[in-house]
Amino acid sequence: MAVDKRTVVTGVLCAVAALGASAVMTKVVPAAEGRPEAHVKAAAPAKPSPSSSSRSQAAKQPQLDTSGSPRPGSPAAFTGALFEGGVQGDHFCTATVVHSAGKNLIVTAGHCLLAGKHGDAGAVFAPAYANGGAPYGAWTIEEVFEDSRWSEDSDDDYDLAFARLAPDASGRNIEDVTGAAALDTTGRSGEEITVTGYPADRKVPRTCTASAIRETPTEQRFDCADFPGGTSGSAWLAKDGKIIGILTGGDTDDVSTSTILGEYAAQLYAKATATAR
Repeated sequence: MAVDKRTVVTGVLCAVAALGASAVMTKVVPAAEGRPEAHVKAAAPAKPSPSSSSRSQAAKQPQLDTSGSPRPGSPAAFTGALFEGGVQGDHFCTATVVHSAGKNLIVTAGHCLLAGKHGDAGAVFAPAYANGGAPYGAWTIEEVFEDSRWSEDSDDDYDLAFARLAPDASGRNIEDVTGAAALDTTGRSGEEITVTGYPADRKVPRTCTASAIRETPTEQRFDCADFPGGTSGSAWLAKDGKIIGILTGGDTDDVSTSTILGEYAAQLYAKATATAR
C-alpha cells in the first residue's frame, strides 16, 4: 500500500514546536486524524481541559479495582487504549502488552507515538479499558522505540513501536498484572487472526476474526467492517495466541493493514528489551 504518513508526522512536529513552551507538552504525541491522504487509523484527542496539575496526577497509577475485570492472561486483559495524560480524556490508539524479559513492554503502531524518553504528563496505557473504567490502572510510558526508517524517513514498511512502561505504585510490572501475548517475527501471514481495537468515538473495544492476507512482501491486510480511527496499533493475534501483525492503516474502515513482522521487527524488539530493567 502506497500510504504516505509524512504529512501526519510533519503536522505533529509542527504542533509540538508551536506549543513547546507549555509545561504539559510531551514527546509522546498522538498522530493527527482526518487527513484522507494518510489513511492512518489513529485519532488525535481533543485539547485536554484538566490543568497541568491534574494531568500529572492522572498519569500516576490509581489503585487497582479488578472486580468484574477480564481474566489476566486473556486478550481482553492485556489489550488496551492509549490516552494523552490520563483516562479522563479521549483515547487515540490501541496497544497490547507483549511478552518480554522485563515484563514491561507494549506494542503499537509507530505513528501512534514518537520515539524517545518521556515523562509523567505524557501518554498512558489503560489495559482492558471500558466505559470510562480502567480496571488494571493507567500505566505511564517511559520510553518509545522505533525503527529509524520509520521515525526519520516515515517508511510505512516499518510503522511499528514498542514502549517501555513504568511499574505501578506497588512496584509491579504490567505483564505480572495483565499477562501478555508473545511476538512472532517469522513473517507469518495467510492465516486466521483475531483483532481487538478501540474506535476513538467509543468507550468499548471492537473485536473481529478474519484471515490475514499477504498483499506484498512487506504488507498484509484483513477485511473486517468498522475499524475506524483509534484502532491503529491493534495486535493481530493468530490462533496460537501470538502477535503476527499490528494494525497500521487502511484505505477504509473495512480494510486494515499491517506490516509483515519479520527481521526488522525482531531487531526492534531486541533493542527495546535490551533496555529493560
